[in-house]
Amino acid sequence: MKRKSRGMDRLIAVFIVGAMVLIILAILMGSYFLGFIGFLKVMGVEYESYWAICLFLFFVFVFGSITELFSKVLTFLMKNARLNKVLFVTSTAFIDIYFTFLSVYIADLLVSGIRVSILAMALLSILFFLMESALDSEFLRKKTS
Repeated sequence: MKRKSRGMDRLIAVFIVGAMVLIILAILMGSYFLGFIGFLKVMGVEYESYWAICLFLFFVFVFGSITELFSKVLTFLMKNARLNKVLFVTSTAFIDIYFTFLSVYIADLLVSGIRVSILAMALLSILFFLMESALDSEFLRKKTS
């Protein structure tokens, strides 16, 4: 019997690994999207379509990445100001939540198919801050030291 070529074996392995990565990403993004929709339902946010929610999330992340730069600059300046630890952590949390709220507010203004209340914006900003803090390795290093 003739053995298959190694190139075909590698191609099959790459295809299987790529398909697994795509399935995992689809599950993660789908659960994030459905979780976000669940949060919006609980908060009583009105939306016209799922595309409005997708556009809203897109704008939140675009403006969030822009406002994140300002947040990081202010955090860096406060780090160099040598504030005590409690004041620094509180100020950093306030700045991050404020800039997240700003990006959510701007996204709400731009997307006409969704209406988010101020309470939902505030809770969403706090939720994003808590998720970012939980996943941020720098925050974890500060917490353990």
